[in-house]
Amino acid sequence: MGERDKLSSAGRTDCSEALLRVYEFLDGELGPGECAKIQAHLDECGPCLNEYNLDTTLKALIKRSCNAEHAPDALRTSIMTRISMTVFRIEGG
Repeated sequence: MGERDKLSSAGRTDCSEALLRVYEFLDGELGPGECAKIQAHLDECGPCLNEYNLDTTLKALIKRSCNAEHAPDALRTSIMTRISMTVFRIEGG
């Protein structure tokens, strides 16, 4: 069993879950318990922490590069409609 897998078997977040949820963590979309689990994993796992740091840098770069541009209202509405339809299909079957 690898070092990364040991975290999962110890009742903690494993690397795949941490990396899957890193953007939710970055965006503050997780509850306090989930945030604590992801943070604990990042504190113990160098490879995941490196990925988190890369994602943080990428997000900051995108924000800085796109800060002055705003999407047209029609585009925003179209995107939100498609997201809603996708969520409905996933949840509704």
